[in-house]
Order: sequence, then structure tokens, then C-alpha cells
Amino acid sequence: MVGIFILSLDCEGKWGVADILNKSHEKQLSDANLQGAYSAIATSLDSFGISATFAFTELFTLSEDELLALPLEEIVETLPYTKAAFKDIAAGRFEGWSAPWAKNLLAARHEIACHGVTHTPWDAMSDAQARFELSITSRTRGQTFIFPRNRINHLDLLNEHGFKGYRLTPQTRSRVSSLASEFNIYAGAEQNPLISSLQAIPAGYFVNWRSGLRKIVPTSWTRCRARRILENAVKSKGVAHFWTHPENIATAPSTLLNLRAILEEAANLRAEGKLICMTQSQYCDYLDDLS
Repeated sequence: MVGIFILSLDCEGKWGVADILNKSHEKQLSDANLQGAYSAIATSLDSFGISATFAFTELFTLSEDELLALPLEEIVETLPYTKAAFKDIAAGRFEGWSAPWAKNLLAARHEIACHGVTHTPWDAMSDAQARFELSITSRTRGQTFIFPRNRINHLDLLNEHGFKGYRLTPQTRSRVSSLASEFNIYAGAEQNPLISSLQAIPAGYFVNWRSGLRKIVPTSWTRCRARRILENAVKSKGVAHFWTHPENIATAPSTLLNLRAILEEAANLRAEGKLICMTQSQYCDYLDDLS
């Protein structure tokens, strides 16, 4: 029996908190912290020989000049979520908003996917706003999509724009129950969804972010839980999908220990011939071949 392991990362810089930006974000999501986090993740993946899906908020990948060339006022008027971002950009403050280096760091080994264009949640946009968002840049968007804040909407537009898959939304939990779930070592793997032209990809499990109360969860426990999920994926021929934000490592560097523990467990099972490591796009191709 062979299971499937997927790692996806929601890559967004300050765009992910553009509507709730505060002084803590300004300090923690610095260019230096972000570059350190992305480089550490790339190095970790290389050390285990695992490819992952990096889904970028597209404006985060633009250079300073490319951002300034955008119709800033029109974007802010149509998508108010971007107001704080473009206030900084218009004033020449690009820290945390522009990371053109990121794709160059990752594209050779990993899938580059889409995490929206501005990170405006898709359930907060009308059809016209969503179409406008997708028109802002002409960058290659990759083949799979991760919805900002996991809020799924406008699936018809993904079909129109040639995407072949999107990540499902994790189960909604309160903060307390979400923290408690980190201690559940009996969590099972997810099963392959029904095959369709726009493929749903299992929602997966959040890599515990070692910030605030979540720091009380030992990495040893995170490893144990991940091992159980991965072993269950093997037994059930299911999917063990884990996800996080590189920004979670930028703001809480010890989170990298949790990610490396999961990668090591996956690599061990792969070495035993029990597990296949895939990107989201490869998973969609795999299901397409099954059909």
C-alpha cells in the first residue's frame, strides 16, 4: 500500500495581513526575516529531496518598479483590502510587499502556484471584482490555486483561467479546539476526492505555528502526530497533506523544527517504498491518470 504526501505553502509577505496590518507585522515581516524563512525552507526541502507547492500572492512576487507601474488608485478603489499596501508602496516603503527573489529561489525544484493576486479573500469579492483581480497582472499563475484565508468562491473563474486544481478548506474550528487538535495523534489521512475537471485537493493539516499558546505543543508531539497521519495515509492509500506559511517561520523561527520533523517522517516512509511525495499539480495529474 502506498500513500501520498503533499506539502503546500501559502506565500504572501505582508499582503496576507494587509487589512489588519500592525506594528508587530511591520517588525516581524521584514525583508531579512522573510528571506531567511524562505531560504531555510528551501534548504530543508533540499536536504530531504522533497518538492513542495509554493502558492504566491502574485503582487508579492513583483519588483518595486513593477508595483509602482500598477494602476494603484483603481486597484484600491476596486479592492479596498489593498489600501494599506498601496499607501506604503506609493510612499516608497516596499519592506514585506515585494519579493521578486522568491520565485527564483524556488522555481527550479518546486511547484509555483497561485494564492490570489492581492490576497483579498475571494468570498469578499463580487464576480466583477474577482475578474478585475485576475486582470491586474499577466504573470504565469501556475496550475493550482490556494484561496486566500481558505475562503473558496468563484470556482468558475478558476476553470476559465486554466487552473486544474485547488486546495479545499480545512475544518472550521475555534482557536481552543484548533490548539487541542494538535494533541490528537489519532487524526486520520484524507481520502482522494471525486475526480473532476477542476480537481479538489484535500485540505490537509496545519503545521503547528510555534507562536503564542501554540508554543506549548512540543515538537516531539508534532512529530508523533504527523507520523500517525502519514502511516494512516499508507494504510488507507490516502493523502497526508500538510500546509503552512513561510511567514509563520519568519515570525516564529522554531516552527521550522516542526516542518523538518514532518519532512523527515515523510522521507523515511518514502525510503521504505510506502509513500509518494507530490506537489499539488502532480497530485492532480495523478488523479487524472486514474480516470
